[in-house]
Amino acid sequence: MAKNARMNKCIAIFPVLWLLASNILAQAGRGAITGTVVDPDGNPVAGATVNVKLMPAGAAGSAVSTAKGDFTISALAAGDYELSIPPIGFTFRPYSRSGLMVRAGETLRTDIRLQWNLNLGTIGDDYYLDVRNRYAGINGPAPRTADGKPDLSGVWQGSPDTSAERPSPLEWAATIARKNVENSLRDSPTAQCLPGWVIPAQPILYKFVQTPALIVLLFELEPHNRQIFMDGRSHPADPDPSWVGHSIGKWEGDTLVVDTIGYNDRSWLPTAIPHTEKLHVIERYRRPDLAHLNVDVTIDDPGALTKPWQLHMTWTLAPGEEILETVCENDQYRARVLGK
Repeated sequence: MAKNARMNKCIAIFPVLWLLASNILAQAGRGAITGTVVDPDGNPVAGATVNVKLMPAGAAGSAVSTAKGDFTISALAAGDYELSIPPIGFTFRPYSRSGLMVRAGETLRTDIRLQWNLNLGTIGDDYYLDVRNRYAGINGPAPRTADGKPDLSGVWQGSPDTSAERPSPLEWAATIARKNVENSLRDSPTAQCLPGWVIPAQPILYKFVQTPALIVLLFELEPHNRQIFMDGRSHPADPDPSWVGHSIGKWEGDTLVVDTIGYNDRSWLPTAIPHTEKLHVIERYRRPDLAHLNVDVTIDDPGALTKPWQLHMTWTLAPGEEILETVCENDQYRARVLGK
């Protein structure tokens, strides 16, 4: 009996050992991309998400740069890769490089020098990485309210989707978006002290104030707040278009689902794409633990997009922070950023 048991155990273990050996041999035939991310002054950039994708539409990988700016993405199949880094807060512009040939068993060295974004590297103008890294060690279970619902209350460091799919704008919208990027966002609503980015996908602080009948979202951009009605009401039959629209919410299990219509057409979507009053946004918020908030957004506008666009983000808790008063200084913006 004992001998047969040991034999059965050996037979069961053999396939596992074979799979491990096969995996090691497979990894040996793969390559890697490594390098260092620095700012325009040559200082290391920590916390940058480096994405690679096998072209034209193959497997993808990613890594986050260390305190010294180093990154390594391993186990890459041989082939032609595109490397990219999404915008980091308001400090660094997005980075992209194609034509990186990875060969089996070799490591390709690719160092990255990011360029300043709208804040031109001014200290104190962008707190994104500082706040995110400051509270990186927080952990624990997600809290709940007295009625048993997930408690989303608190201050959160917003974050863009670091591996978002490209949107599919209609030609007229794509033309305007290209122009907006080429002229350094000169025509942005925010350049005129108007609400410019109504989708919750910015690297700013957001604060949830949660009650059973109403959730208020505060943020450090115009118009600074929005209401999410949780009392079972429907959208108005003929909503008066506004900057943040009309939002109603409900709980689906532990997920807060927010449905918004009634936007005006004066703000922009992410990546500087214009939209129409047909814009319809669905947000899903889920708090898997104390320190993280998963935010999934579906953006649908048949007047500007060929198909709905999805964003998937993870916000991080920033318990020592508070929403501050922000005042738009239009003349300052134009003088510093636009050179006018």
